[in-house]
Amino acid sequence: MSRIHSRPVFVSERITPEPGYFDIALLARGEPAVPKAFVWRNQRFDVARTLGSKRTMGEDRGDAYIRRHYYDVETTDALRMSLYFERNPSDRAKRKAWWLYTLTFPEPVIETPRLLMRRWTFADRDAFRCMTQDPDVMRFIHENVPLSDREADSALASTIERYEQLGFGDWAIIERDSGAIIGESGLGMLEGTDEIEIGWMLLPSHWRKGVAFEAADAVKEYAERTLRLLRLTALTQPDNVRSIVLAGRLGMRKTGRLIHRGHEMLKFEILFSDASQA
Repeated sequence: MSRIHSRPVFVSERITPEPGYFDIALLARGEPAVPKAFVWRNQRFDVARTLGSKRTMGEDRGDAYIRRHYYDVETTDALRMSLYFERNPSDRAKRKAWWLYTLTFPEPVIETPRLLMRRWTFADRDAFRCMTQDPDVMRFIHENVPLSDREADSALASTIERYEQLGFGDWAIIERDSGAIIGESGLGMLEGTDEIEIGWMLLPSHWRKGVAFEAADAVKEYAERTLRLLRLTALTQPDNVRSIVLAGRLGMRKTGRLIHRGHEMLKFEILFSDASQA
């Protein structure tokens, strides 16, 4: 399967730099300091590194000639962003404006015929909220109720943090044809153990199409072939028939019951071929 490369998404919207968060090294060289933190669409982004910069002279707007300073940056949630600073040399007293020109989402970690799976980013906040605030999606997850905006944002932040902590995590499922985020599947540490857990969730409009299996099966293959794991665990509530069937389709066998976060859960497990040699 050919590798899909993420393409820049044109934005061209104003951003608001956070006071006090600027690249001091650039200031020392007499250049406009790129913001180290800024707000876009009511979401804060932190710049991890500046990858490059350039200057261009813009259009003649009547008697104003605009100079732009572009910066290619990477944020702490692995977004590539092109920011620019617009300066009018004829009016240096005018307040300078920062803009987000384009953004590029992280490359897919996993690809299937119908799906791409990549890291979540803070730019996906609305899609993450949509998923975790759907009553049908959350019926057997969390406390079996939708998350509030604050809870969803906290869960998204924790998901993003785990990529650096573990080297893997829960990935957004993207439909190739539409480019829309339609769910999540991935890997995490089973709380209180050293076991790796596989999980999945999907928007109801994509149920009964084999999408959840396609995503979870690809995650299982990634765990075995790329991460070289010896086994995977899955937990599901006893009345979550869809997940029980899916675990079986993945080749997982039920190994018992346990109490997890106050809920009775069925535990499933799969051993990979190398496990017999461990």
